[in-house]
Amino acid sequence: MKVGDLVMLSSAGRKLNMNSDLVDNASYGMVVGKESHNIKVINVRWFKKDGTPMYPQTSPRNLYRWELKRFRGVQ
Repeated sequence: MKVGDLVMLSSAGRKLNMNSDLVDNASYGMVVGKESHNIKVINVRWFKKDGTPMYPQTSPRNLYRWELKRFRGVQ
């Protein structure tokens, strides 16, 4: 995934208890970077369905690649 790609949680990412706030409130996210020391970790800024940022005052969330999938559009 590249910076600027839109993503959503994969089924594996939804099953994790540590992502429950994203499952309940987030609609999609935007990749804003990757960790330099660990290529499998991706920095994602999350947004609600209306387009407002979920956590505007904090840094992006770090997630593993297998927790994410490309955003396919609103269903």
